[in-house]
Amino acid sequence: MKILNVDSTRLVPSFRELGHDVVTVGFSEGCDIVVTSPRKAQKLYEQVCSAGFVPDCLFWCDLSNLPYLPGIEELPCATVHYSIDTYCQIWHFGFANAFDAVFVAQKDHVPMFPHERVQVRWLPLCAPDSAELLPMGERDIPVSFVGTRKHPNNPDREGFLQGFRRAQPLFIHSGAYEDIFCRSKIALNQTACSEVNYRCFEAMSCGAALLMEHCHHGLEELFTPGVNILPLYVRNNWQQAAEIAAAALAEPERLAEIAANGRDLVMRQHLARHRAVEVVNTLESLLREEASKQRLEQLDTRRAFIASSYDMLGIELTGRLSDVYSEYYFSLAGRTKE
Repeated sequence: MKILNVDSTRLVPSFRELGHDVVTVGFSEGCDIVVTSPRKAQKLYEQVCSAGFVPDCLFWCDLSNLPYLPGIEELPCATVHYSIDTYCQIWHFGFANAFDAVFVAQKDHVPMFPHERVQVRWLPLCAPDSAELLPMGERDIPVSFVGTRKHPNNPDREGFLQGFRRAQPLFIHSGAYEDIFCRSKIALNQTACSEVNYRCFEAMSCGAALLMEHCHHGLEELFTPGVNILPLYVRNNWQQAAEIAAAALAEPERLAEIAANGRDLVMRQHLARHRAVEVVNTLESLLREEASKQRLEQLDTRRAFIASSYDMLGIELTGRLSDVYSEYYFSLAGRTKE
């Protein structure tokens, strides 16, 4: 299968290991086609076709970027979106009409997508395949946190981390996680919006016991507190989180067992290659069903919903970024800025 991969390349190595040809598109310098400004999806499709790569499908893997390839709904190949940061990208719900199928990373968001026109499935996040090769090593960090400390989407994080650190030693790092988590006995996670994020799977894959907050989105369908992750703490309750960490560290054998159970679970079910297989199976099904024909027959209806997403973006970006952004999305929505 020939896959045109847009934005995040997390699943690309796995697609290729499964024997598929992939051309990557995005803002990153490492992409095969680097996009520096918005362009029509049809023009991109024609470009890759003229180079001898005729896509069977387009797979847009969310990287929290604004949509920069208008007209995906018009493409003759299968189209699939993986919606990941839906909690801060609510325009995804209408934009989903550009695709034949949508995978949704956060389970509670699944009902909000247009099931009557689009195939919608829950697909949790994952750890990279390379995680299986990371050494366990000697664990000299009792508790660590790896992530952005200050972010507009998560104003509570800094206070939570500082409170935890007053009660329990905590190593805080922003940057690559592998070395830190492979040295950690416990990996503390605090989310932006109570989502089951990448850090859950990444920490567990490195053999650290996950210390996670109570949240929805299928957390306890994926993991079992006290068995393969530590007991859950109430969101932003640093006192409770620190108490759970201290109790776990006081029972090193039990802590090691939970960490090992968690790592084993991720290795068996939650690596990028597992997700890539699910995506490929859906793509193959869409091709067999010729799902793109149904989408093309519904263009007028779908365009109306897609336009509402562009209009939403225009309103949201007004006053936040240069007027060129809001004006661009208003124009895609078919109206001028008021």
